[in-house]
Amino acid sequence: MNFNELVEQCEVSLFHIVDVKTNYTIAKALKLFFQFIDATIEFCFIYSLQSVKCQSVLIKLSLIMDIVSAASKIIDQNSAKGVDDPFYILNIENVKHKYEIWKEKIPRVVPYYAVKCNDDERVLRLLRNLGAGFDCASKKEFNQMLDLGVDPERIIYAQTAKQVSHLKMAVDKGIQKMTFDCPEELQKIKKLHPNAKVVLRIRFDAKSSFVNLGPKFGCNPVTEAPNLIQLCKDMQMNLIGISFHVGTATTDYKVFGNALDAVRELFNFAETLDMKLNFVDIGGGFMGGNTELFDNIATTINSALDRNFPSEDIEIISEPGRYFVDTAFSIAAQIVLKKKSEDGQIYYFINESTYLSFCYYTDKDKLNYSVIKKSNLENHSEKKLSTIWGCTCSSLDKIYSDIEFPELDVDDWIIFHNMGAYSRTISSDFNGFSNRSSYILERNEKSSKKSFTVKIIHMKIDEKFI
Repeated sequence: MNFNELVEQCEVSLFHIVDVKTNYTIAKALKLFFQFIDATIEFCFIYSLQSVKCQSVLIKLSLIMDIVSAASKIIDQNSAKGVDDPFYILNIENVKHKYEIWKEKIPRVVPYYAVKCNDDERVLRLLRNLGAGFDCASKKEFNQMLDLGVDPERIIYAQTAKQVSHLKMAVDKGIQKMTFDCPEELQKIKKLHPNAKVVLRIRFDAKSSFVNLGPKFGCNPVTEAPNLIQLCKDMQMNLIGISFHVGTATTDYKVFGNALDAVRELFNFAETLDMKLNFVDIGGGFMGGNTELFDNIATTINSALDRNFPSEDIEIISEPGRYFVDTAFSIAAQIVLKKKSEDGQIYYFINESTYLSFCYYTDKDKLNYSVIKKSNLENHSEKKLSTIWGCTCSSLDKIYSDIEFPELDVDDWIIFHNMGAYSRTISSDFNGFSNRSSYILERNEKSSKKSFTVKIIHMKIDEKFI
């Protein structure tokens, strides 16, 4: 049995009927669940898998059970009040755990959290308390962080096309670090904020990324960057360093090493002009759910930093967003209509939308979900070709199409996992719909036993999710 087969076994093993009124079925489901746990441990032992990966599997499965249990309780409580709106569940401990991993794997790099990714105040407060800085791009984001007591020195204005009123606020609030990538932006900063600590953003795209930032941001590191460094000297601007962003959710981890090599060349060029740079921003785009990939990226970054910037006098930061919050949020949505299409597919309409939380989440290959059924407990295991539609009147509001999905019914709930990045912040109120409710997952650490209040669980997970 390989790892993918183990995951497939997980999918089968965790599809059980659990009636909260029947102790026997609860016990039966939990027994089957822990049998799977035992099988996982045995698998890890036999195949000599790293204990860390084995532990990760067990923790993730336990966490999903907790999330679904919490969602079930929230659904019941809301139903008693006549509330049937979608909601988020935040596992704040997951954010803390990600920060601890970051500091362990890339200790020289200070994370400046990208507020645009998810501005949940509980996340912002936690990261502030842990010592993170913040990547902001607007007056609203400035105010969010300053109102939380964040020192302006822990904010970088990472916006290469600044609105004048926003730049003036940065001046008034004492925010000094800011990026630019062209002469025109540098001249604007010189006029309105002559004492700014400017950071030159270069373009260094990865070969493969979910979102390629392309020509919109950054200058060419070879043909344009040296001229802009010279311009900073001529204009007597305080150029402190170089930044880059390789793209969102890239799997090309080697690009970080190549980009840092290019940054070193620009540091060397600045030295020929008697300019001493001391700041490097390696950007964001790190995925939060792929431990192996992050390990490879961390190894590449550490090696490139040791090679190019061995001095501790160089300040190294990054702008991670999805890394911290992607796996920390789940969304619960209810099926409000079920019908069959002409070609035999099942159409599900849920009270969520691509205009709400699913703008970036329509890739069925990355779909991770659990299911809570409210009725019709029979014939639940067979999967059928299905499409999930959003709640708005837009014909473009299709969330997932042509997916193999367990047959569900109206009033059943789907728990979508890994929904923390660019869901809340991009969400609109189009057509009068919204998803503003958010609950924090509370785990009873004092109890050695876990209690589950789940009616039916179906899980689909993939290796990267674990």
